[in-house]
Parts: sequence; structure tokens; C-alpha cells
Amino acid sequence: MANFSLDLDIALTQLTERLLTQDQTYAKTYVMAKGQLYRTELRLCPVSPSELPADL
Repeated sequence: MANFSLDLDIALTQLTERLLTQDQTYAKTYVMAKGQLYRTELRLCPVSPSELPADL
């Protein structure tokens, strides 16, 4: 089984690339999981390398 965190990182990276290709930095949608509706939002905010956590 693949590492969930790695899978999530890959999925978010792919979504980020698609958004930026369309000159967008925000996405909102609704999804259903385990019988519950969720609003999902993604906001892209540029950061400088100096703002990254030391353990990254």
C-alpha cells in the first residue's frame, strides 16, 4: 500500500499545476465521503524558501 502522505502530496501537486496552468489560485467544490458532504477549498499562496519549516 502506498504512503498516504505521499499520495496526498502528489495529488495536491497535480491539482496545483492544473490550477496554475489556468491562472487560478483558488478552487472550491463539494465532495461526498462516507455518506457525508464536505466543502473542499484550496488556496495557493506563494511562499519564499525562508518561510519553509526547517524539517521539510
